Amino acid sequence: MISPTDTWSLWALILSGTALAIWAENTFKWAAKLSGPVIALLIAMVLSNLRIMPAESPAYDFIGDYFVPLAIPLLLFRANVFEIARVTGKVFIIFHVASLGTILGGVLATWLLNGRVPGTNTETLSQVAGIMTASYIGGGINFFAVKETFGTSENLASPLLVADNFIMAGAFVAMLGMCSSAFFRRHFPHPHELAAEQAGAAEVGGHWTAKDVTLIDVAKALAVAFVVVALAKKLGVLINDALPSSFYRTLLGNRFVLITAIAVATASVFPKQLASIRGADLLGGFFLYVFLFSIGLPADLVAVVLNLPMLFLFCLIIAVVNMGFTLAVGRCFRWNIEEMALCMNATLGGPASAVAMAASKGWTKLVLPGLLAGIWGYIIGTAIGIGMTRGLRLWLP
Repeated sequence: MISPTDTWSLWALILSGTALAIWAENTFKWAAKLSGPVIALLIAMVLSNLRIMPAESPAYDFIGDYFVPLAIPLLLFRANVFEIARVTGKVFIIFHVASLGTILGGVLATWLLNGRVPGTNTETLSQVAGIMTASYIGGGINFFAVKETFGTSENLASPLLVADNFIMAGAFVAMLGMCSSAFFRRHFPHPHELAAEQAGAAEVGGHWTAKDVTLIDVAKALAVAFVVVALAKKLGVLINDALPSSFYRTLLGNRFVLITAIAVATASVFPKQLASIRGADLLGGFFLYVFLFSIGLPADLVAVVLNLPMLFLFCLIIAVVNMGFTLAVGRCFRWNIEEMALCMNATLGGPASAVAMAASKGWTKLVLPGLLAGIWGYIIGTAIGIGMTRGLRLWLP
């Protein structure tokens, strides 16, 4: 086994394993279906359980302390709230209905499965609910922000991440089928599907083309990210000193909530300057992949396998309630099936998944609204997830 103090060897394996997961996801169809995050997690779990890499090391602490906080502002460079409100329109409203469906699903799943998930108690199950509420409103950055906030164990977080990704992938397939289904077309308007069929579904130009990233782009992106995180850290100290209540400290003084708030404010005040910086999302995504790899290292494979079935059910309940609630409300207001599917996808899968759906189906007018709605989920997901955990702890016996 590599020594926990052999930092260079450990980082060589961490970055090689992360690169392997990203390469596999972009090379093989089976890997794309499994998803890069799950592959990174599995590689780390295998290396750790074979005793090639240690479960704990000071080298791993650097990832949680620096990579995750930096990933948040890097992924929010386009989080201009004014543009989101202007462009998304009705999609913005539907997105919040789907988010409410996630919250209701989280409460229902917790109530149904309390005491039934191996290795959990009321406190840890409320953490699961908060993590998944954040994830199924925002995405990976919110999952990890809430996990880090409450210090959720890797034996719980690792199988939860696997369940999260599999259920999300299944929901994506279900939503694609829903939009093509004769049943749903009879009961919901579907103008975007009709337009795509008439024009011929085509890949949306501009969203998938490679963009050159220069050294100055990397320098600017990292500089802005470090400034945002530093300001959030200073502000957090002031808030925690000023607020007596533990609830308000947990929410308003939380470093991830503050990082998100400052990043969004920066993107809204300086939208053109931040939008001109290319590659920030790539850096943020890479940092998250490295973190995904690191959370697989302390995970006990046996504990993961034992926890997985019930956590699959937990995530499934949330996804089903999200979709069912959105469709029920949409039926009352005669919303388009495409816009509902896009918003359900943006909550469950994040902005990239929403853009992929709109592009693959040829819904050219929904690509940008889907992207911005998903980014809005990043903005609100962490605070809602933390609030969910705190609220459930007060409600559950």
